[in-house]
Amino acid sequence: MKKLVPILTAVLLGTATACSSSSGGGDAGGPVELTIWHGQDDMAARSIEKLIASFNKTHPGIRVKSDSGGATADTMLPKVTAAFAAGTYPDIAYMYGSWGAALARSPKVPNLKKYLGGPAVGWDDFWPNTRQTATVSGKVIGFPAVVDDLTVLYNKKMLAKAGLKPPPPDWTWDDFRSYAARLTDAKTKMYGTTWAVSGGEETTWALWPLVWQRGGAILSPDNKKAAFNAAPGVQALTLLQQMAVQDKSVYLDSSPAEKGQKLFESGRLGLFLSGPWVLPDVQAAKIDYGIARLPGTNGDHQTVSGPDNWAVFDHGTRRVKAAAEFLTWLTQPQQQLVWMMDTGSLPTRRSIVKLPGYRDFVKKYPGIGIVTDNLADAKQIRPVTSKYPRVSAFVADAMASVMLGKSDPQSALNDAARKSDALLAVPGQ
Repeated sequence: MKKLVPILTAVLLGTATACSSSSGGGDAGGPVELTIWHGQDDMAARSIEKLIASFNKTHPGIRVKSDSGGATADTMLPKVTAAFAAGTYPDIAYMYGSWGAALARSPKVPNLKKYLGGPAVGWDDFWPNTRQTATVSGKVIGFPAVVDDLTVLYNKKMLAKAGLKPPPPDWTWDDFRSYAARLTDAKTKMYGTTWAVSGGEETTWALWPLVWQRGGAILSPDNKKAAFNAAPGVQALTLLQQMAVQDKSVYLDSSPAEKGQKLFESGRLGLFLSGPWVLPDVQAAKIDYGIARLPGTNGDHQTVSGPDNWAVFDHGTRRVKAAAEFLTWLTQPQQQLVWMMDTGSLPTRRSIVKLPGYRDFVKKYPGIGIVTDNLADAKQIRPVTSKYPRVSAFVADAMASVMLGKSDPQSALNDAARKSDALLAVPGQ
């Protein structure tokens, strides 16, 4: 969820043409060699490398080489951008969905649409929001890699000690505020909940469901004007202001290392707005946790989802076709279930929940079924525009100012809207 460095979009466009290739890519008589930069670490890295090894054993015509590219998932875009300029870019890379619009504008990113037909791919089996994220203005830039959504993890022991029952399915944001206040104890440094104020997407993405649930939007339908400073956005940020400034029930996390998760793993955080990617760490910390759907507003429990992509880059038709074949295999239900069991990731396809092994997945990660079901509440995606990361950064600064008690919601959001409108007025996607 890191913010996009502003110059990267220009670099993507400015350097890509010089490196463009339409050749077949390598020796046409031998196996097609592909390089994938996965950017994963720990268990996720071991899992993807295990799957790649399995593919190589069963597909002698394609040889996939796993490489970190010297990048984490958070830093993959600048690494790939630099590699574009040097001509050393991979065939496939793990890319955050919010980077899709910037990637789609590059001629080094081919349109994979012609490779998606037929039952082998099962494109329509992917959740709609994952397909939307992989498709920018009709151009398919990759295959869905990961899908998640925002839910609430809670510490069962802390709730019980405070005399609180587990959150019910119909709980509201007022309930969330009440829970957080009762779970906070300044003397013992126990916190009700946490919120990142480090800037960018870590700060903003949990705000958007509160805005959507109130009938609001991030941008206008044509992506040319800010909409987040209307009444729904102000109401959403006012709630956070009340929790942070008045109730003092929010641990304001200004660290890029995301200390909020460490607080939850140490047993000092009651409610944690997060998703399935933290479950392996939470289980390793032996926290007795539960999972609840996101609180709602007037019965609306919309959540935010963060689909990511396996983006494909152009090293010639032969290698692009081989990359599509590998990703078709990698994203099939059987392979995805292996990845899910290893990492706690959610199913990217509807059909995965019908596999016999899905029951073992749910058993391994208690409460994960709630997170999967919650995908049905992921009805909207963040704007598909290369300018969104900078808009997100403007809003993040406004949120931090309000939650730190330095500004009021309307003024802060209006300031972010002015900056966003000026940016959005500049021609370009």
